[in-house]
Amino acid sequence: MSEPNVQQNTGKPGDEIDIFEFCSRIWNAFLNFLISIRNLSVFLLIFLTRKSLWIISFALFGIVWGYVLYGGARPYYSSSLEANTGVDNAVVIDHINKLNLATGKPSLLANYLGMSVEQAGAIRSIKACYGTEVHQDMKPDIRETYKSKDTMLRRVSVLYVNVSVYDESVLPALRKGLLQYINNNTYIQDLFRIDRRQKRELLTEIEKEIGKIDSLQRARIYREAKIDKGQLVIMGSEPEIKLFYPDMLALYDQKQMLEKNMEISDKIIVVVQDFTPLQQEIISVRNDIVRFGISMAVAGLICALLWQYRKRIWTLIREDSTKR
Repeated sequence: MSEPNVQQNTGKPGDEIDIFEFCSRIWNAFLNFLISIRNLSVFLLIFLTRKSLWIISFALFGIVWGYVLYGGARPYYSSSLEANTGVDNAVVIDHINKLNLATGKPSLLANYLGMSVEQAGAIRSIKACYGTEVHQDMKPDIRETYKSKDTMLRRVSVLYVNVSVYDESVLPALRKGLLQYINNNTYIQDLFRIDRRQKRELLTEIEKEIGKIDSLQRARIYREAKIDKGQLVIMGSEPEIKLFYPDMLALYDQKQMLEKNMEISDKIIVVVQDFTPLQQEIISVRNDIVRFGISMAVAGLICALLWQYRKRIWTLIREDSTKR
């Protein structure tokens, strides 16, 4: 009994020594990690101090350049219009977005919208887009530029025209010119005429089908009324009574939907909600200038590294060219 106890007791000091060594190794590794971070920080500080001339010069140049680009930005006002069309909304959206490409060319934009060059020069942007639903509450949550491959979100049946202008007084002329620009397009006019003709033809066919179903229903009722009331009818052999009213109601519903659509969308474009009151947008010039300065500072650091190792880079390029 004494030997196992002696062996068990002699094993405890060894265990304590192993735990002590393990803890000391962890502590030494942690200290080495802190020392590495300190050395890296010192190296970066010395490196940035040596390259400070490059970094500061490029940063100052970026701030000045950013101020030149963004400091003189004109305040502008934004508004949006909600509309529906008698044709495919995607066609009208693409047609409207072509105007945004001409916003930097006042003479061309004035020709498109039938306004003066001065009024066209006061227009900042014209963009058409779909309203997409996220919360499924029948209200557009996101208004973004239309993408044909974007099918993840359900689009509503209307389109939105977002405009921004530098002069508030130009909005009425912009609205008038925009509607004329859409209505005067030959391709859209042809699509609208084809759509109207096809819907009228469909309405005619629906009315014919409703008449046929009504005639069948009347004939069925007449035949059933001629059955002798005193005739003995065996249980289960009586004719099955089938009414056509559900089919008629479905056709009536389809007919009313078409008539409603043709009556509401009786024009190429119908304004559902006119342009909202103009709202001045806040221009964050300071953030743009700071972001531009930081970008140029990073560019200065990269240029400093390239300049420092230019000989080595040229040597590597020559060696690579000789191998080829």
